[in-house]
Amino acid sequence: DNMTMVIMLPMPKAKMPVIVIGCGVVGLTTALMLQRTQRYSVTAVGRDTPEDLRGPHGISQSWASPFAGANWRPYSADHEQQMQAAEQQTYFMMRDIARESPQAGVKIVPIADFGSSKGERGTKPRFLGYVKGVQKIERRLWPQNAVFGYSYDSVIVNVPLYMSWLAAEFKSLGGTVRKGELGHISDALRYVEGGRCVAIVNCTAMGSYSLGGVGDTSVYPIRGQTLLVRAPHVDLTVTVPGSSEDRATYVIPRGDGTVILGGVFERGSADARQDIQTTDEILHNCLGVCPQLLSHHAAGKSFNNPVSKADVEELRKKIIAINVGFRPSRKGGPRLEVQRMGEIAVIHNYGQSSYGYQTSWGYASIAVRMLDAALSVNAKL
Repeated sequence: DNMTMVIMLPMPKAKMPVIVIGCGVVGLTTALMLQRTQRYSVTAVGRDTPEDLRGPHGISQSWASPFAGANWRPYSADHEQQMQAAEQQTYFMMRDIARESPQAGVKIVPIADFGSSKGERGTKPRFLGYVKGVQKIERRLWPQNAVFGYSYDSVIVNVPLYMSWLAAEFKSLGGTVRKGELGHISDALRYVEGGRCVAIVNCTAMGSYSLGGVGDTSVYPIRGQTLLVRAPHVDLTVTVPGSSEDRATYVIPRGDGTVILGGVFERGSADARQDIQTTDEILHNCLGVCPQLLSHHAAGKSFNNPVSKADVEELRKKIIAINVGFRPSRKGGPRLEVQRMGEIAVIHNYGQSSYGYQTSWGYASIAVRMLDAALSVNAKL
């Protein structure tokens, strides 16, 4: 007899439908991490999406992600252990992306870090224990307002390229990006087949203030104003505390010959207008710490340089854009929390203020673990 052996293979498990609302850096990173688990079929829904970055129209000022610098520089305080872990995880993820995916617009560059606030005076930041290439900067080279001086390997992010790369990676794994504005969190169900999902992940940032079913009054804006200039000679990023808590000086090359200069941290301000005085201040302060912004200045070692009116006017001619944006901040820090909406698990992941990029992978992985736990998924992370 000819015996035919039939081997029954287990049916592949159907992926669970999940909706991520908000397509900024936190939302897209979370959506990508969920899709990579191969347990979830993820739809990301946003009023603003990376497609808008290529459009002819202006980008909404209430969408924070496109207006970021961005670079990696930690802001966590000693007691903020969750944030410290998110910063560290993101640092190593971003380094990997820089090496493995050049099209993502992420590059490893040195940072001259002179602190982020006067409260750091005399301290040695904890993150110096894991970042690469740490060196002390001689005190005589420090700029005004410096609280310490270290250089180390940071990463810079060309934001439009990076946002588009995140979306492309997500879609390549079967994820879907939909454009849509929600009045209530339950409106998200309109964007999935059959109007059903097991979970909604809320990454709506400033939108969480007014989103029905969320209405988080702890959310508030921190106004920022930056300049995008053409300065291909700049090959390092610099950060210096400002003369007051709402000021800072930072220089962030984007790796394509353009550089972001800043800036201000105006808590609670929703003023979308450009401020001419702020522009003048940024030009002057950034030239003081980074004279290489003008090509005829040889790259010197000092970060405390005299600035002439002529230099300021020369740099002004190199301005491509003056940007005003709003960092999505939250009293008490980011919200990472699980709720239920009937049968649906709701995971909140928002409120990352000015550190969205440099914590994005860390907070996204927390959100994935929270979702797995809420659905009692046996995850091998």
